[in-house]
Amino acid sequence: MARPFDGLRVLDLSCSIAGQFAARLLADHGAAVRHLRQQAVDPGSAVFVHLNHNKIIDVLPVGGLVEALRRYGTGVDVIVVSGSAEAALARGVAPYALIATAPDFADEGPYRNWTGSELIHQALSGSMYYNGHAGQPPLYGVGDRASYAAGLFLYLSLVVRMRNRQPDTDGEIVQVAVHEAAAAMEQNFSAQWSYSKTIAQRGELNRPKARIRCADGWMMVFAMEGRLRELLTAVGAEDLADEPPFTSWQEFMGDLHNAFERVAERAKEKGAEDLLEAAVRYRLVMSPVRTPGELRDDSQLLARDFWREAEVEGRNQLVLGPMWRPLDYTPGPANRASEVAFRWVGGKTATDEASDRPLAGLRVIDFTTAWSGPLATRILAMLGAEVIKVESAERLDAWRGPAQGSTAQSVFYPDGRPGEQPYNRHAWFNAQNLEKKSVALNLKDPAGLAAARELCRDGDVVLTNFTPGTMQRLGLGFDELRACNPTITMVEMSGFGADGPLREHRAFGQTMEAMAGITAVIGYDASEPLGSGSAYVDPMGGLAGAAAALTALCHQERTGAAQYVEVAQREAAMHWIGEIILSAIATGTDPYPLGNARSGVVPHGAFRCRGQDEWIAIAVHTSAQWSALCSELGWSDWAGDPALTNLPGRLARSSEIEERLIAAAAQHHKAELAKRLQRAGVPAAPVLSGQDLFNDPQLRHRGWFTPLDHPAVGVREYAGLPVEIERRLVRPTSAAPLLGQHTGCL
Repeated sequence: MARPFDGLRVLDLSCSIAGQFAARLLADHGAAVRHLRQQAVDPGSAVFVHLNHNKIIDVLPVGGLVEALRRYGTGVDVIVVSGSAEAALARGVAPYALIATAPDFADEGPYRNWTGSELIHQALSGSMYYNGHAGQPPLYGVGDRASYAAGLFLYLSLVVRMRNRQPDTDGEIVQVAVHEAAAAMEQNFSAQWSYSKTIAQRGELNRPKARIRCADGWMMVFAMEGRLRELLTAVGAEDLADEPPFTSWQEFMGDLHNAFERVAERAKEKGAEDLLEAAVRYRLVMSPVRTPGELRDDSQLLARDFWREAEVEGRNQLVLGPMWRPLDYTPGPANRASEVAFRWVGGKTATDEASDRPLAGLRVIDFTTAWSGPLATRILAMLGAEVIKVESAERLDAWRGPAQGSTAQSVFYPDGRPGEQPYNRHAWFNAQNLEKKSVALNLKDPAGLAAARELCRDGDVVLTNFTPGTMQRLGLGFDELRACNPTITMVEMSGFGADGPLREHRAFGQTMEAMAGITAVIGYDASEPLGSGSAYVDPMGGLAGAAAALTALCHQERTGAAQYVEVAQREAAMHWIGEIILSAIATGTDPYPLGNARSGVVPHGAFRCRGQDEWIAIAVHTSAQWSALCSELGWSDWAGDPALTNLPGRLARSSEIEERLIAAAAQHHKAELAKRLQRAGVPAAPVLSGQDLFNDPQLRHRGWFTPLDHPAVGVREYAGLPVEIERRLVRPTSAAPLLGQHTGCL
């Protein structure tokens, strides 16, 4: 069973989650990956198993990196390392190989010498500022999501190069900064500031979403216009349907807090599984908050045969199933190096030889809405593909907002004004649909459907995030498309998968996050799971969709056959906390929210600084960092205390340390204190709001934002991608389209 990277030889010398994850994805799709682990690394740990179960495992030789490169580095196609110095060393040994690395920060700009960690990257991304309750410390989240984002972007960067690369050409260093990957996940915050000069605030209730307590757990609910009566019926409150605030959508949106309190009052008598069953029946966006350990026996995952076993260092280990599922092959390990070398096949390129974007010449037909799908196609568009977004004036993309300004939320519009055409002026839509063309078609009309089919016939990739079965019912399913276009690549991004009892269960980012085990472990304590403020699973799904599309495209160009890939976004998101899930299953003990606390790191948290809702994140991982913190803050009494130089000593006095940090931080501006601490060698960062993110000096130095003129909103600035082409970040070149702007041209 052929796979896209059969014959590709990869040497994984990385010590980072990002590097090992990128290499693992290459192995999933056919590459023979050799990972050299450090002697001290436990090959039975959940994180090692999750990241390396499909690789050939050896121990790093006594001579370290130099000896490893000498012994294994010649003749390989890709080498994954941990930093810029190692990348330069590998480049000298293997001049024809792609050298991949994911450092904390880019090697230029004011943060180039900073030390990062998950807490630091989430603080700088804008995500942390929005997580948690108003008036309480912002929360960093859970796990190492910034590193997984960087790993996926690094994988994507490698695949783009492998698709376009010609045989016997010089190699290059392929780099993705974790800091920039984390920022790429939260572009809506800076877009909101660019449009309305407003800041997304923790705990704000400006969308119809809520966590509600039920008889045996928690539910995540996202109310939908036109389905309020069904929501009330599901929780046993149909008698409230004709009472305020449920008599109209506008009234409901104007009194969200009271409305959800009344829904929650009835829901507390219902069990989570009964509510889930009702949600499926009434087509509601409502799902239970699953704990990581509960996922092992989740009926949807079992029905889809999600779980796998792999042998790691002589032991059978439970592992997660694939991030996405190609129709042609099953992702998994290459048991031995292929006897046939990897065949470099230059992909389809533009007729315009001046184009410097790697996907130039590729046509993508985009049937997506909201965040995850449009993010996937935006990535493809910014890498050079021509993306044609198929829209409907009768049923607007959810992120275009309402057709009339009367129900629009002003914070998402230029200067707070929705205008006569709010659907062309929404910050979120315009930020996620850069570089695209828009055609307005009524897919329920024969003429509109025929036009859509003609677009697909002439396209290279079709991507959708509709509920499973929708494209088939329209006559645009994979079988129909490959009949008229035998080289088509189709990617369907559903919430929970194309089969199983939740096949047709409606999904938004918040509910997929709840079902992926993520929501359950974000919060201040065990009393209430909060989840991420911004529905982090949406950009997770978008990244997976883009990576799946590029992987399938490589396979299509090598086999000549049409390709179909299914991306179940909940399953893809589980990989971002894979080690947490596997550990919970193995130990039988579920983790619970711990605020900003993290095992093995003290102190680790957010501390209020001068100003309104201004915070600094500080993480001390080592005794050297602790000594530097004490020295910089003038804590001479603690600097010489041997009991505090080790982790157990600091853990025993963690409350006392936090109290002293709270007092110290309150005297300083967050950015200035972070600079001082970083210069001293302490991982620290200001917790950035959307305004701060927009003005971040490192991102500005890197050219992260680009001013673009949009016909309905004027000149606004938009974020780029953490992907480098010829050592420069990929930046947008054209604004989002007006609704149906290109209908007559295509």
